[in-house]
Amino acid sequence: MIRIGVVGLGYLGRIHLQVLHDLSSQFLIAGIYDHHTEKIQEVLTLFPNLPSFNSYSDLLDAVDAIAIIASTPAHYQLAHLALEKRKSIFLEKPMCAELQEAQQLVQLVSRQNDLLQVGHVERFNPALQAVLPKLDAQPLQQFRAQRTGPFQQRGAEVSVVLDLMIHDIDLLLSLHSAQIDRLEVKAKREKSNCADEVDATLYFSDGLIATLFASRISANKKRDLDLQTKEYQYELDLLDKKVTIASLKNSETEVLYVPMSNALRMQWLEFANCHENKSLPRVGAEAGLQALSLAFQIDQLAHAQIRENSSSQIQ
Repeated sequence: MIRIGVVGLGYLGRIHLQVLHDLSSQFLIAGIYDHHTEKIQEVLTLFPNLPSFNSYSDLLDAVDAIAIIASTPAHYQLAHLALEKRKSIFLEKPMCAELQEAQQLVQLVSRQNDLLQVGHVERFNPALQAVLPKLDAQPLQQFRAQRTGPFQQRGAEVSVVLDLMIHDIDLLLSLHSAQIDRLEVKAKREKSNCADEVDATLYFSDGLIATLFASRISANKKRDLDLQTKEYQYELDLLDKKVTIASLKNSETEVLYVPMSNALRMQWLEFANCHENKSLPRVGAEAGLQALSLAFQIDQLAHAQIRENSSSQIQ
């Protein structure tokens, strides 16, 4: 059994705590910590028997592994301290607030051969899992992702690219490895100091065109993925776990209703397996860095366009 600690006890941290609590055969929650002491007290009303710690360092000394669910700007320091103490790490996405920080973590993980898994939970979505075997040996010709929802203050300290689109960036990079030749980005800002809606088109060296749309100022919540190969088109509803497969040769269509499963639970089961068997996770430090790097490229273009639009309106 893995003695695990959780740092960061906000909305998402409590969801992770519940999953870990339910996986009692794999994990023993050995402690919790948050620098906001009131959050510790709130969590203890829900999980009264959990040990709480007055410092992050003390928590690390009491565990085998750590779940870092804190705000993104704190990720680097928390992960670096855990690596110094040779703890296995689950690190929520996005990996870090700065690219250089993520690069340093990758170097340290590689040098020490430690476990660091990044929380790109959509890799474990059952709709995607149902389609992956069908994509074997079928190169993608088109990739379209749409991820939208109403505005929430939680997560608004970063752009919609780092908040939402990064999920689809990770999925794209996991399915396609060719070089990106060109990026086109449209963006707008309404509710925050960052880009709230971004439409990105990526042109790959092998001809693939990928479009990623993310909005946190939409009335409707969507998590849609459209994948096309030479013979088939796969439409995935990642929310309702529905997959539509259309043949491009004879117009036949098949609809799959994938059995519901908890992607977060599957993610944690993989973490437990990697920790126990010293194996590599499907979303390790290098994958987290790659997704973050592309996200920053798109984000920079989005901010540049927003600044340009603002300047032209002033003139």
